[in-house]
Amino acid sequence: MSTVELEGYRVLAREWLAAADVPHVPLDLDERFAVLREWQHTLFDAGWIGISWSREAGGQGLTPMHQLVFAEELARARAPMPIGLIGLDVVGPSIDHHGQSWQREELLPALLSGEHIWCQGFSEPNAGSDLASLRTRAVIDGNDFVISGQKVWTSWAHKSQWCALLVRTDPGAHKNAGISYVLVDMSSPGITVRPLEQMTGDREFCEVFFDEVRVPRRNLVGELNQGWTVATHTLGIERAAYTVRRRVDYEVAFEDAVAALRESDLPGPETALGRRVRVALGRVQIALRVLGAQTRQTVKRLDAGEVPTPEDSVDKLLLNGIEQTVFGSIAELLGPSRALSGSTPLGLEADRWVHDHLYSRSASIYGGTSQVQRNIISERLLGLPRG
Repeated sequence: MSTVELEGYRVLAREWLAAADVPHVPLDLDERFAVLREWQHTLFDAGWIGISWSREAGGQGLTPMHQLVFAEELARARAPMPIGLIGLDVVGPSIDHHGQSWQREELLPALLSGEHIWCQGFSEPNAGSDLASLRTRAVIDGNDFVISGQKVWTSWAHKSQWCALLVRTDPGAHKNAGISYVLVDMSSPGITVRPLEQMTGDREFCEVFFDEVRVPRRNLVGELNQGWTVATHTLGIERAAYTVRRRVDYEVAFEDAVAALRESDLPGPETALGRRVRVALGRVQIALRVLGAQTRQTVKRLDAGEVPTPEDSVDKLLLNGIEQTVFGSIAELLGPSRALSGSTPLGLEADRWVHDHLYSRSASIYGGTSQVQRNIISERLLGLPRG
């Protein structure tokens, strides 16, 4: 793959986005979901979804570098990511890699187009970072699994048609040895979804209850009791793909903040406020440069098929700190104005920056806590003894 080829692809993406009707994304969660789902349909119809997926799976058959180029051009055009990222970046690649033929043929097209939204049923009230301790049970009854248990922090479960679910199919096995990976139709009888309100005011996280839910055994991904292998693939893809995507989100946020500050009546650099602004923006810019360098290495690993790997935990750990640095530094500039609604004296929209700052606090928890990532790095990359 040559640089010339990538630049040609960049030109095509830039030209298409310039002519596209790029949507404005509202803060209201339900409105945001509807807008981003329609945007996914638009991107899919134009051939900009599943860029690095194989053609056999319904994708474009290109490379992760092409995906990165398009993500960068989305940011440049101030265009949002589509809504179905859990399916596109996380679940879908694992179904393509480990799934049965019928699963790829029947489930992936609707996933790509946004017709079906997917959620990821991994975490439980007592099995978050220690995922191998999960207790949701699946008992085989003829041609079905009968599933009972609870999941939590399941993003967009209330809007999803399908769930990639981790269940315990061998209760006598030690930890991850008895776990299976099952695809569940969210309209199945016995499923109850309850959205959880976060401190941002959003309700996209959910708790999901399974009360003797019958799921066909054909919905198993991979082998029975071997779901940990599939889950490891899913988590590795999630961390690597999320790093690439969020880097673009952070850069857009930074550029928006700089533009707003330039348009405001900002005090000169010799004032205390002027110095605070320069320090905050400098801190963010340094963090983004570090993340940019790391992202290039991540894309190379994706391109070479070297994901999952313990290096994915380096991505996730770095990302945690940078997300909080970006949004925390900008929100800090609001001072008492963060209690306001709308524009502030510095030109920054209080609603947006407070929301993003509050959401960023969860970065060191979701997708595996920072402590878990440090353990993985120390044991699997550095070869240090278990503590």
